[in-house]
Amino acid sequence: MSSIIVAGAGHGGLTAAYNLAKAGHRVRVFEKNGIDTVGHAWHDGMWLGTFDRVHMPRPTDMEFRPNKDMVFYNPKKTKTLTLEFGPSPQTAFVDRHELVKYLVSQCEAAGVEFSFHTAVLGCECTFDRVRGLRVRYPDGREETVFGDLVIDAAGMDSPVRKSLPARFGVPNEIPDEDVFFVYRAYYEKTDPAALDPRYSVYFFHCNHPGMDWMITEEDCMDVLVGKFGGLSQQEIDESLADFRAEYPAMGSAVVRGGYMSKIPLTKTLSCIVANGYAAVGDAAGMTVPLNGCGIDLSLQAGGMLANAASGVKDGNYTREALWPYQERYCILEGNKLVIVAKLRAFLATLRGENVDFLLENDILTQTEIGMAGGNMRAVNFRYILRKLKRLLPQAYLLPAAAKQMRGVVRLPKITAAIPAQYDEARVRRWRAIYDSI
Repeated sequence: MSSIIVAGAGHGGLTAAYNLAKAGHRVRVFEKNGIDTVGHAWHDGMWLGTFDRVHMPRPTDMEFRPNKDMVFYNPKKTKTLTLEFGPSPQTAFVDRHELVKYLVSQCEAAGVEFSFHTAVLGCECTFDRVRGLRVRYPDGREETVFGDLVIDAAGMDSPVRKSLPARFGVPNEIPDEDVFFVYRAYYEKTDPAALDPRYSVYFFHCNHPGMDWMITEEDCMDVLVGKFGGLSQQEIDESLADFRAEYPAMGSAVVRGGYMSKIPLTKTLSCIVANGYAAVGDAAGMTVPLNGCGIDLSLQAGGMLANAASGVKDGNYTREALWPYQERYCILEGNKLVIVAKLRAFLATLRGENVDFLLENDILTQTEIGMAGGNMRAVNFRYILRKLKRLLPQAYLLPAAAKQMRGVVRLPKITAAIPAQYDEARVRRWRAIYDSI
């Protein structure tokens, strides 16, 4: 059986580790943090059926908070869009720390070995293959750990991906324009009776180019302030002050979180496999580009990676052997998410008054926001023409809007055209088109 090394205790890496250990491989995970501090200190939504899809038992003693309808506000707060999710036995908000602990416990039961408080410094390569990881243990000792396959689950700024030689073809960096800076905190709730059944999202809140949200829970106020191009303390303070004016039950004490972080809001990287290497989760750009959620995507990608790796004979994890993982993910998940990436990229070029115009004139509607689910049935020539006509009062937006709408139609076809088997020339041509859009 093979020796598998996982960099980082991310959701996707742990899912792959669990399934590969169950298949009889030796799997080791190296994580820079301790078990209690892995990942973000907040809740995020997921579809609970994902556990079944990746062949993992559903947790029975974890806290699940019910999902809520999402209500989107324009900057002036004169127009709202509602996406109806509502409470469902299949969807919930999960505590990310508790989820990681659960995944680790399942991995340990399957035989996965863990080294916590162990920093991954980068990868060890020969000319054409990743051979292992350079790690630093808690006592300061450094070592190169060799394996047949390195799974990169070390996040957006993965030192593994960043250290890959350019000849391997995996992008080292996530573009700056696709990085979302967020502050998220859970504030005390001063009025226990205050409860909003909605998940409120604000475009360009306080005229900041980004997206904020407020979720009123039974025991706290869940606040996120997000912006492209960096986030200052002054901008955070302005958003918090506006939220306190609108939500009087929001106290001043932070009960959880309260720090800034970075999230990739991008389409999945065009190459996430190489000889002896596969990226998963944030390291591969696997998030919903409009809101940054990625638990479901990472878990499912981890299951797909394990399936592909389990079919490899003699531990020869070539790019060709791992390509079915990237192809399957791209077809099943990445295909619909590129649409959202296109919408998000367009919004990032606008000003607050443009967003007000788009929502108030029904150019940006539930249909476009709902494209996160891959619903493209409404998009045709008449749809595009109708939207462009409504843009005429702000005609200077027409070229950019027309370009984005053409991309919305083209991108799913381009993503779906990913070669089913790895052929270097065909993949190179496909990547050039995919990356250009």
